[in-house]
Amino acid sequence: MHSTDPVNRFMTEPVLTVDINDGAGEVLRMFTGYPVHHLPVLNQQEVVGMLSTADVMKLDLFLPKGGKSPIDYLNERMKVGQLVRRPVLTVQSHQSVETAARLMAENGVHALPVVSAKNQLLGIISTTDIIAAALKTNGAGPARGTSEPPDAEPQHMRPNAEHLRKATAAAAAKAGTDADPDFVYEALIHMRARVVLLEEVRHIACRFMQAGQDQRLHSALRKALDAVNRSEELGTAQEAQLEAKDMIL
Repeated sequence: MHSTDPVNRFMTEPVLTVDINDGAGEVLRMFTGYPVHHLPVLNQQEVVGMLSTADVMKLDLFLPKGGKSPIDYLNERMKVGQLVRRPVLTVQSHQSVETAARLMAENGVHALPVVSAKNQLLGIISTTDIIAAALKTNGAGPARGTSEPPDAEPQHMRPNAEHLRKATAAAAAKAGTDADPDFVYEALIHMRARVVLLEEVRHIACRFMQAGQDQRLHSALRKALDAVNRSEELGTAQEAQLEAKDMIL
C-alpha cells in the first residue's frame, strides 16, 4: 500500500446502513446483531451522518431498567435523525488513503463513509482497513527496490501436509534418543510446534483485523501470543508440543 493509493482499493463494501427516519432502536439492533462498529446514516441514498458504538452507549441513558424491549422502547420514542451530528465527514472514492487517514486523525474518528460525487454511499474506510492493508503489503513480498530470484525455493523443498506429518512423526520417534546426537530431530519437533502456535496467532489476527475491535478476538489473540512466548521460554520440544496441542484443542 502507498499513501497515494485511492481509498476504493481498501474500503469495505457492501455496508450496513440505517435510514434517518428509522427508529433509534434500529441502531441498537444493528450494533448488537452484527460485528460492526460504524453505521452510515442515509436519507434517500444520500449520506447524512455516521453513528458509532459510542453513540449506542449514549442510548443507554434513555433505556428503562426493566419491562419492554430496549429496541421497541427506542423505536417508539426516538428517530435515528436525532442521534446524527452534522455535517458528516466523508471521503470520495478517488481520494488517497493519506487524505482519509489525515481526516480521521484530525477529527478523532475511526471510520469515514466513502461516497460518490453525488454523495451516495460506495463503502466505508476505517483505521482497521488501513492497518490491515499496510500489514498485508509489508508482508507480501520483498522490499521495494529489491528483487527476489525466480524459483528461489526448489519444488522438492515444498512438502505437502502429508509429507510434513510423516516427517514430524519420524522426528518424534528419534528425538531424545541416541539416533539424535546433534538434536536435529528434537529441534525439528520444537520448530514444528512453534509453527502450529504461530499459525494460530496468524489465523486469529486475520479475524481480528477483519472484525475490528472485537473484545473476544482480542482476548483470544492475547492468549495465543502468550502461548508462543511460553513455548519460547520453556525451550523444549516436548513442552512446546504440549502448548501447540492446547492451542489446537
